[in-house]
Amino acid sequence: MSENSQPAPYSSPQRASGQSGLSWFFSRFNRHTHELFRLAGPVVISRAGILTLALTDTIMLGPLGAEEVGRYGLGTSAFILLLVCGIGLMFGTVVETSHLRGAGRVAETGQVWRRALPYGIVLGIVGVVMTQFAETYFLLVGQDPHLAKISASVTHIQGIGLLPLMIYMASNYYLEAMGRPVPGMIIVWGVNLVNIPLNLWLIHGGLGVEGADGAALATTICRTLMMIGVTGYVWYLGGRQEYGIRQRPQPGWIAGGKVMRRHGYAAGPAYAAESGAYHVLHIYAGWMAANELASFTVNMNLLSMIFMISLGIANATAVRVGVAHGRRDWPDRALAGWTGMFWNMVLLLPIAVILWFLPEQTMAYMYQITDEKLLHVMAPATMLVGVAMMLDGGQFTLANALRGTGDKWSPTFINLVGFIGSMIPAAYIIGIVMERGAQGLYEAILLGATLACIVLVVRWTWVCAKRARQSDTL
Repeated sequence: MSENSQPAPYSSPQRASGQSGLSWFFSRFNRHTHELFRLAGPVVISRAGILTLALTDTIMLGPLGAEEVGRYGLGTSAFILLLVCGIGLMFGTVVETSHLRGAGRVAETGQVWRRALPYGIVLGIVGVVMTQFAETYFLLVGQDPHLAKISASVTHIQGIGLLPLMIYMASNYYLEAMGRPVPGMIIVWGVNLVNIPLNLWLIHGGLGVEGADGAALATTICRTLMMIGVTGYVWYLGGRQEYGIRQRPQPGWIAGGKVMRRHGYAAGPAYAAESGAYHVLHIYAGWMAANELASFTVNMNLLSMIFMISLGIANATAVRVGVAHGRRDWPDRALAGWTGMFWNMVLLLPIAVILWFLPEQTMAYMYQITDEKLLHVMAPATMLVGVAMMLDGGQFTLANALRGTGDKWSPTFINLVGFIGSMIPAAYIIGIVMERGAQGLYEAILLGATLACIVLVVRWTWVCAKRARQSDTL
């Protein structure tokens, strides 16, 4: 059965192809692995490119001292919370497009993109407005008034980039769901090359800004260029007539986008729960000494870079699960999810081993840190980053697999329990009350990720087993 064929009532793939169970398993596992890496590779590189913008900013701010690095990290953390929530709210673009693709209704996929654009604009505008209250927010959560003021200016500048980023995500999600992730990857890394000279100019006083504010402005300009490049590519995409890209959607984006938005309404809070928990931990770090805040910030950059691998695998897994779901091929759908989980663990294991045994050497090499005292403070947290990301990536992959089946709300509830209900209070107790500093915050991350991963494994197993029982009766 081709992946773009019309859906039909379920029939056993083993019976249809004449394959035995074992030969079917290895055939489909190899197929899923090939497609997973074909999709996930560019997605990983693309998402890493988005994060590298902030990583480059952090590295280039390093010579200016811990305060500039710390305020850039704290100011950006508030922006990231809104960004991740917006990305989750846009996730329905992937789900609906992959379902239509799997069902062979590719002519309707362009309408999904057309409806996603105005939705992204609305989300971007709301986000820009919310970032203007950053200083008030930082003061309410107990930050030092001076730190709150200088960090809020970073949030204001970063916030301007929310509008182009939401439009970019609408277009890039569509391309990824259609199996075309490479253009977005190329464009993102193209703007990374632009970011370096922009930083050199703006960090040192260009356009009347400097330091962390200049780095934030450089990144905002680059995000605008990303939006222009990817959206323009979709508009001129080969096959645009076949996909209905230039056809006005009927019904319009409000009435016609209900299914897409429902998926986003569930994914948005889930993404926000995890990102919000990390942001609260950043607030806790802001209450600590400057070295502890710098340790948490730099390790969070490392954590985020590693997580890009899982993010790419998770997005590709959602597409593979969604296509199988559109075909009503339940065994293949189950295998698609487990394949994504398997490769997440395999790829992150070597990273976890390196960080566990060589924490100081890794941080000194990656961030060019020469302060031995700071490296010593960072090392215990760095050791935990790789292990935590294996589990966090695993839970994120299975959550996206569940969303690919149309199971919208269970991943959201599990994320709320794992990250809001467990990680935040644990971080306060371990990091603040027990005075374990940044290391304690990362111990709490490990705890929350472990809990969420275990519950999502159980949930995915139950969903797969339920469909298997139904298939056996057909």
